[in-house]
Amino acid sequence: MAQLKIRELHELLRQAPRRGDLEQDGIRLVYDGTALHMSTADAPDTVIARVDTCGFTTEPWDVTAYRASITSMEVWLRILNREHGDHLIDVAPFWAQRPAAITFTAGGRTAAFPAIACPTAPADRRP
Repeated sequence: MAQLKIRELHELLRQAPRRGDLEQDGIRLVYDGTALHMSTADAPDTVIARVDTCGFTTEPWDVTAYRASITSMEVWLRILNREHGDHLIDVAPFWAQRPAAITFTAGGRTAAFPAIACPTAPADRRP
């Protein structure tokens, strides 16, 4: 789990490229314990944006989400940002079921969005 300010996560996700090609649709989020980095699935080593985390820290993780999931996250975060921009939000991969999802929790609300891949999930739970 990574904890970030809602406003900063919203700004990070707004920088995700918009493409029409479904094969290049994935947005990769990598949490290294101190920051959340974003790249695309087809260019995982090219960091588009990053935001420092604050608050509680956990083990690093890596998840690739669908572009459509990122758009849905942005809409949800836009609403939260207006009301609670400086509050922290928890971002974590979730693999208790298939397919894996990335979850966002803030202000007593949780939203989960489908993931394409979660390399840090246990081998038997990867999508």
